[in-house]
Amino acid sequence: MSRIYNRRKNLFPDGIKSPLSLVQSSVYVTQLHLGEGDTAYSPYVILDTGAELTWVQCESCNPCFELDQKFAYKKSTSFRRVSVNDELCAPRKSYGGSCGFSLLYGDIGPLPEATGLLGRETFYFKNSRTNNMDAYQGLAFGCTLKSKNIQFGPRPNMHGNVVAGVFGLTSKPKSLLTQLDAQTHGRFFYCIPPIIRATLIESTIYFGDDAQITGDATRQVQTIPMKSGFHYYLPLSGISVNNKRLPIDPSIFEYVGDGKKGLLIDSGSAFSALQRSAYNPLRQAIEEFFLDAYGWLPRSSRQALAFDLCYAIYPGYNQKLFPNVVLHFSSNDQVGEIDMVLGKEQLFTEVEDDHGQKQGFCMTITVVDDPNHSVLGSFQQVNFGFLYDVYNSRLSFVPQNCLENIL
Repeated sequence: MSRIYNRRKNLFPDGIKSPLSLVQSSVYVTQLHLGEGDTAYSPYVILDTGAELTWVQCESCNPCFELDQKFAYKKSTSFRRVSVNDELCAPRKSYGGSCGFSLLYGDIGPLPEATGLLGRETFYFKNSRTNNMDAYQGLAFGCTLKSKNIQFGPRPNMHGNVVAGVFGLTSKPKSLLTQLDAQTHGRFFYCIPPIIRATLIESTIYFGDDAQITGDATRQVQTIPMKSGFHYYLPLSGISVNNKRLPIDPSIFEYVGDGKKGLLIDSGSAFSALQRSAYNPLRQAIEEFFLDAYGWLPRSSRQALAFDLCYAIYPGYNQKLFPNVVLHFSSNDQVGEIDMVLGKEQLFTEVEDDHGQKQGFCMTITVVDDPNHSVLGSFQQVNFGFLYDVYNSRLSFVPQNCLENIL
């Protein structure tokens, strides 16, 4: 499909938008467009609200992760290396005489690692008013030349590996959200569609003034305070299962500096993770629900190694009632708490054997050791609209059919 390009230099009053689609089973990506002419590159990258730097894998990498096409940065006439003296080169790390970076992901080894050089390049984003592709010159990004333990998979209905890196959306200086401040105003909205097997579903991320959220008589927009830094932290105060408050000390969710405690919202993590002192009461309540209601007992499954709590698929299980989990958030603006209700589609997923036959279903909330931060991952964000208003330190959300939010 041909595109209309507008080469004005970073002077667009309109908002920008980008596609959002599914990769693997529960990781969501957008497509970037960078470089000019014969070196134009349009990779898929993971939408990551838990990362600052946007990066892609580049040619001449060694070692590399599997990827169909890499960015030919050496042939790009619009590519420039970032100097170690540049204000964006923080921390000051040298790579081949220019600014470098080294990133580790996750908490449990072997950790994925990306290393390379920081560059500037022309990026193209779709104008949300005109649908034209507008050029933004000189945006800083990472060019990964060494990687370890990184495994990105193919999109549904596509052959080969096409995911080339990460689209970082925190509020730190190297984030494209910040570099494009004149267009984004520190605002973005997305609505993550549910997983529909063998179907490629696309939604849209909106930035700037077009990042709006609406509700109706049955779907109320709710807003909670949000702390931003290396991550976006939310004020979780408790968890309930079917209207029963779990015995969890709320102090374990208190924000105490990046990476130490608290609940962060992270679209780059497939599944939510709770500290063990919060996860154990949740697991017990889910077990008690299924045992009391249907006599179901947990079972282990080699197809579900990523999950801790799984069940066999019993006859008629799709017609059964499943428990609701409610996340309670504190608010600075009103007395009481604000609730996010997670149902079956946000809490459980079916697992299959090697032949594609259903073997059971598992809870998609995982566990990490104490002390640690907890994570609200992408699977738990399905069919919610989220508006990040970074400069006003707040996050708004509303239950929404994200299949209607089509590009």
